[in-house]
Amino acid sequence: MGLDLLLLLLAGLAAGFVAGLVGVGGGIIFAPVLFFYFQAAGVSAAVLTPLTLGSSLLCTLLVALVSAYFQHRRGAVLVRLMVVVGLCSALAVYLTTRFVTTQPWYTPEVFQVIFSVVLLTVVARMLLKRPGKASPDPARPASADASQHSLAALFGTGTVAGAVSSAVGVGGGVVLVPAYNSFLRIPIHKAVGTSSATIVLISLAGVLTYSLRGLAADVPATALGYVDARAFLLCLPALLTARWGVQAAHAVNVRALQAAFGLVAVLVAGRLLWGAFGG
Repeated sequence: MGLDLLLLLLAGLAAGFVAGLVGVGGGIIFAPVLFFYFQAAGVSAAVLTPLTLGSSLLCTLLVALVSAYFQHRRGAVLVRLMVVVGLCSALAVYLTTRFVTTQPWYTPEVFQVIFSVVLLTVVARMLLKRPGKASPDPARPASADASQHSLAALFGTGTVAGAVSSAVGVGGGVVLVPAYNSFLRIPIHKAVGTSSATIVLISLAGVLTYSLRGLAADVPATALGYVDARAFLLCLPALLTARWGVQAAHAVNVRALQAAFGLVAVLVAGRLLWGAFGG
């Protein structure tokens, strides 16, 4: 047991460094690590998926808090937009969490397949993105205020981000950043900053919902509902090393590092798919 916890701690150190190095959200690293850890620890299949999702969202919440703080200090957070989209996501978070925790067919195998698809989508978007592209159309004025967008656009953005977040245990940045930048025409640096702040609201809603939904479930003694305290051993070290990853990213070839991360992510996705199909 002590060795397992040590490995979780070391995984957290590595996850934070990689997240800072290549600029990806922590959730796409936290979720598979927690899934394999809980699986190896003997967590029953009946609670494995929701426990992974709730615990991953706890990690994402803490990392997003730190990221949002520094982004806000740089003036990169559009507060009104963040609040509106975050509130719009609340219903999707609740409904998706309720779905995940009540539908017997949303098994660990289904989770592995869906998460693999999300992971590969993130990798493809990261590797195919053109360097230096700051806005979809620099000639068009950027929209920086929630009042400049229709409620339907904001609700749609929040709904999709909340659903993805609750279904696979990530913060929703894979939806929010391109939606803010391309769909709502927000400059990329503010799209990233506002996404980090919105993730705080989305992941907080997810943590609360998963915790409450699992109060009557047969979960490990270290968990409150579907949120396991052992997740702190993963995310707290990540908070320390993420900053080192950011510093390293300015001293090395980022595209090469992104390619290396892409290779690792593909291997993780392959391992998840292998497990899902009985490998």
